[in-house]
Amino acid sequence: MANTQFSDTIHVLVYIAYFKGNKLTSQEIASSLETSPSLVRKIMANLKRSNLLAPTHGPTQLALAKTPAEITLRDIYATLPSQGPLLNVDAHTSQKCPVGKTVPKVLTNYYNEIQAAAEAKMAKITLQDILNDVTLMQRLEDEA
Repeated sequence: MANTQFSDTIHVLVYIAYFKGNKLTSQEIASSLETSPSLVRKIMANLKRSNLLAPTHGPTQLALAKTPAEITLRDIYATLPSQGPLLNVDAHTSQKCPVGKTVPKVLTNYYNEIQAAAEAKMAKITLQDILNDVTLMQRLEDEA
């Protein structure tokens, strides 16, 4: 099963940027994510530790620590507590088999290339890009 931490963390940041200036609660954000407020609070605490979410002056005064244009997906990815590689090699293979012995080493090289390419692409996509797309899609749905 895929881990949704990255998606959920981006969702929280987009929600805060989208509703900038409004009083927001973890319950409201959790409702958007269809999850528990405690998970949202954990995400927000992690974002504060990582300096992407500004220290609050009350439970409902949420703000980004930087502009959305200054926050990249790679910045967000780096905040994940269980950040690991996107792809993992199964290293528990037979050392007696020529395939089992070599496939993990071969895949590790390819997976490292994939990881580097993904992180390079993440560095080019900002929270502002995502916010722009959300705003555009919302506007198009409202017009339909």
